[in-house]
Amino acid sequence: MPSELVALIRRELGRRTPDQLLDRVERRWNARWSHALQEKDEEGRRRQPLEIAEALLRPGRCAEPRCEDGRLITTDSPCPHCAHPLHRFVPAQSDRRAASDRARTTAAAIRREMLDRRTGGRR
Repeated sequence: MPSELVALIRRELGRRTPDQLLDRVERRWNARWSHALQEKDEEGRRRQPLEIAEALLRPGRCAEPRCEDGRLITTDSPCPHCAHPLHRFVPAQSDRRAASDRARTTAAAIRREMLDRRTGGRR
């Protein structure tokens, strides 16, 4: 494992609990990276594994220390400091907020799959 990745993990574990950091990685993986591994960047090259790992782990751009990708970790409410919060897929809410029966069924299946694959058996 590259030393800069280890340093990033240690730095972030100083700011977040292991569960919060795991939530960040899972949220970003599901919202952005799981379907974009073969995607090319602005210069036409495929992203390297280290780049993706850093994108999953690094803190967001917001200056608010409690902000995680546009949501406050203490209240799960939108961050008042972020002008453009990232989309957040909330598995626990997905099957109730989807509009159509097909969307609700799909969202529920995604939620079950995510919970089944969750690290350490956390639910």
